[in-house]
Amino acid sequence: MTRLLERIRGKVNQNNPFKYLLSILIIFTVASCAKDPGQIGYVIQPEDSKLNVAFNDSTSIYAYSRFSDSIQTSHMALSALGSLNDPVFGNTVAGFYTQFVLSAPAHNFGEGKTLDSLVLQLRYADSYGDTNAIIYAHTYEMMESISRDSIYYSTLQLPIGSTDYSDQSFIPRFNDSIIVDGDTINSVIRLNLTGFDASLGEKLLNASEEDMESSENFKEFFNGLFIQSQPVNYDGGLIYFSLSSSDTKLTLYYSNDDADSLSYDYIITTATANVSKYEHNRNNAEFSFREQVVNGDTILGQEKFYLQGFGGIETVIRMPHINKWAIRGNVAINEAKLLLPGYGDDNFFSPPTRLALYKIGADSSFYTLTDEFEGDTYFDGNYNSITNSYEFRITRYIQSLINDTTQPNNGLGLFVSGEPVNANRFIFKGNQFGSDTTGIKLEILFTDL
Repeated sequence: MTRLLERIRGKVNQNNPFKYLLSILIIFTVASCAKDPGQIGYVIQPEDSKLNVAFNDSTSIYAYSRFSDSIQTSHMALSALGSLNDPVFGNTVAGFYTQFVLSAPAHNFGEGKTLDSLVLQLRYADSYGDTNAIIYAHTYEMMESISRDSIYYSTLQLPIGSTDYSDQSFIPRFNDSIIVDGDTINSVIRLNLTGFDASLGEKLLNASEEDMESSENFKEFFNGLFIQSQPVNYDGGLIYFSLSSSDTKLTLYYSNDDADSLSYDYIITTATANVSKYEHNRNNAEFSFREQVVNGDTILGQEKFYLQGFGGIETVIRMPHINKWAIRGNVAINEAKLLLPGYGDDNFFSPPTRLALYKIGADSSFYTLTDEFEGDTYFDGNYNSITNSYEFRITRYIQSLINDTTQPNNGLGLFVSGEPVNANRFIFKGNQFGSDTTGIKLEILFTDL
């Protein structure tokens, strides 16, 4: 436009006002012919061919909770000990089985060996529930072996000896330091396994030369230990231990004819097996929880539903009428977002950091959603502390149900992410939370093609 003005000005007689006025008129005429490229042809585009983007959050959706199947808990990075008495979910008790191997093969305890003590040292890793709660530790010898190559579940019940070698209670002190054999160690608990009965220590001290020749031989001689807690009557807490830490070990203290104050360590490595064991008792759970989860009254999920780790509680989410979207014709789902608001804040039992969502197949098994392959940032499932809620993007899943109405629509399964080592629980608002409209819902942004 500037160049056009310059050309016109160059041809205009500056002493002729009429010609100058004419040049200005030409400029405005040309400018008025310019249009936004995006608007070209818009006025002649048929109304039924324009793309209409719309929003909908009224799709029928409901959820209910049920017992989870037992979960695989072998070879976990963390092992829990303790008990929770949850006023809503009931009582949970956690313990674990673990093997030990030799820190140095072919060890000889020497002539005139005498037992001093046997101590189980465990490295603290994390906690859940009341951090000031008393933890009860009962330690038994395993009467049957476990294998690193086998898969075990949270309901594993192995035979154990009748002797409780620890029967000890303690309040976890994560920041305390203790001096052990001249070294300062932080964040450990030490359980004396010879305070009531020295037979296990004597057994290890009197192991044969063949038993001590290799770790494989030793595992056949000594199956390992089962460390269990006991139910508490109020609140309670769980302590997570890192069994793979070098600070976690079983130490035999002894003397012989040549020296006093000797020690030998039995350790846990990648070659050893461990299995976490969880027990849930719902007898003292909240009435509405028992009616929904124990007695199967799924209608109660309209008000609230539940989730719990440690193989406790899972949730089924149904969208029975989602295929009716196909009646709209050719619809493109721009975004489908599943919103899961919390029933209320809980200052004692912290919520799960993240949830997991799967598709339920025709065989009732759980399958990964296509949306999850888009990445964690897109798929989400993380706890939002500001809104006390979770959300998932399930755009591809919803689109697939609309595109093919013949495929099974068995709903979705909701779990605590990493539930084999996470005891966290949560309560959600159902789709009919009284007069409140902020319950579970599916928000869909779509384009009518």
